[in-house]
Amino acid sequence: MRIAAISDIHVRPDKGDEALIEEIHSRVEEISPDVFVIAGDVSSRIATLADALARLRVSSAMNLFVPGNHDIWFEEKIGLGSLEKYSTSLSEVCRDSGFLYLPDAPYVKKKMAFVGSIGWYDYSFKREDLEIPYKAYAQKEWKGSIWYDLLCIDWGYTDVEATTLFNRKLEYDLSILSESVTKVVFVSHHLPFRDLTLYKGRLPWDFFSAFMGSENTGRLLIYDGRVVLAVSGHSHIRMQKRFNGIKSFTVPLGYGRPADGNYSDLARNAVAHIEIVDGIVEAHDFVEGDICEGMPYADAR
Repeated sequence: MRIAAISDIHVRPDKGDEALIEEIHSRVEEISPDVFVIAGDVSSRIATLADALARLRVSSAMNLFVPGNHDIWFEEKIGLGSLEKYSTSLSEVCRDSGFLYLPDAPYVKKKMAFVGSIGWYDYSFKREDLEIPYKAYAQKEWKGSIWYDLLCIDWGYTDVEATTLFNRKLEYDLSILSESVTKVVFVSHHLPFRDLTLYKGRLPWDFFSAFMGSENTGRLLIYDGRVVLAVSGHSHIRMQKRFNGIKSFTVPLGYGRPADGNYSDLARNAVAHIEIVDGIVEAHDFVEGDICEGMPYADAR
């Protein structure tokens, strides 16, 4: 099984990323995957997201999409809320763009299943030694630093409630898999394991690390026993690690754009090439760290 994976493209709504999208598409076609995975944060604007997915679709592969937190930010101008986006609108966009919306149902190919969720955060990644009050995490604000989901998610659930709901759906999706399925690939936007989070020993970075994912999600994957690969994004720091036999990758691109317009190298670094052969997971030339470091910042909001 050959997989191409990327997340956190953060496509600009002004058509400024058309060349980047083309290079990503070319890189995926070069890999010639069986499955192409996008693990969230394409755009907070559904029209931009729909256009990007249509351009990124690879005709020779199964195309899978899991949304990120930015993808479900509400859009007041068109009356589209976060819950409606996640539960219906993004599924419709994926169908129209040639992608399978993985949160709806797993994708099964022979003995391997792909199971997906946006994931979420319950502050279990927080640094206890910082002694920041729980209320600050719940309010997503500490000494003037704001986690923007506070202003852009309107579904009415607490973060703990949302995490619990998404994990219950994950449990259900795993439970309905056929007995013939022996290997599972988990795709999420938020991180399933704490050690995929980079702590820098400074604020507000380490305050924001609490919003990266949930330890309970990882526990579900380990308990299942069939999960061999986990692909996620969100942190903008690329990593590969192993947890109880689960090879885990974070595959973000990020906000940076090269000043010289060389999108080819950025796309090559951003698209992960992963293969599963006889249950063994291997990545080819995987680039770790922040691949946008030192590049000009592109505002995708």
